[in-house]
Amino acid sequence: VHITVAETIAAKLSREGAVESFEVKGDLMLRITDASLTQVRLGLAVGDTRGAQLSAHPKVDKAFFRSARTIQLTDMSKGFPQNNPIGVMRWRLSAKAGDIADPPITFTVWVNDTGGNTYNITLEYELTGGDPLKDVTVTIPYTTSEPAVSSFDAVYEVSGDSIDWTIGDVDEENATGSFEFEAQAESDAEFFPMSISFAKTKPFVDVDVSSVTLINLGQEISFSKDVKSTAGKDAKTDAERYMIV
Repeated sequence: VHITVAETIAAKLSREGAVESFEVKGDLMLRITDASLTQVRLGLAVGDTRGAQLSAHPKVDKAFFRSARTIQLTDMSKGFPQNNPIGVMRWRLSAKAGDIADPPITFTVWVNDTGGNTYNITLEYELTGGDPLKDVTVTIPYTTSEPAVSSFDAVYEVSGDSIDWTIGDVDEENATGSFEFEAQAESDAEFFPMSISFAKTKPFVDVDVSSVTLINLGQEISFSKDVKSTAGKDAKTDAERYMIV
């Protein structure tokens, strides 16, 4: 029995660090490989959902889901499918500006027009959510000229139309940092929107599975679990991105 908690985070942040919009989409996936273990009940550990809407799969017993925070099939004579991952629960959080005081990470952008269509830009990050982040990267677009980076210790890569600033781990020991570059541009709008990607090991909406029980025996069984809470990894549209506008 394997549980996957998969969550994606999208946001629009202002250049001053304010949250303009924030959306979280999550799915709880169940995969059972052993045919003798398909009739199970999942015990949920639900903490701060931050106002997210939690909904169970149509075949899940809604009364048990609401009252006991458990996931089991309404028709208990049937089992969950074998060898076929199934989404048993999903959650959605759509927050307006100002509703989220602690997004995972925020940025402040300082733009200095030095004249002659040259801009000096400093980008600062701050870990605002408390949970450590991994694989943090900021992608900054440019059009007119290749930027000159003045942050001597920064890890970055310049491609034909963007700079990728690789921050890596952001945690208590690396909770703030900055990146500075200079470039020519028609206007500072060339450098926006900046896109951020990261991963975290704890979901933003506090949902977890605490137990898996065989219904016919009333016996708890062991299970494996992985948590994937990410931003920007597979975003295809602006609405799915975590970005500075």
